[in-house]
Amino acid sequence: MSDQVCPECGASDFIEIDLTLADQTGVTFCSCHRCENRWWNKEGKPMALKDVLKLARKARA
Repeated sequence: MSDQVCPECGASDFIEIDLTLADQTGVTFCSCHRCENRWWNKEGKPMALKDVLKLARKARA
């Protein structure tokens, strides 16, 4: 686990799941155990869900 905290409640007790999206971008999904906030990071920086979803779409052949 990294040294970051939940941006909503400041808790350090949250899960991190590393994922590779369809375009091979690596992102981390985080979910706080205390307040149930969920957020995404890319290379340690916050990422909006709408941006994650754009990258997750598969290109049509």
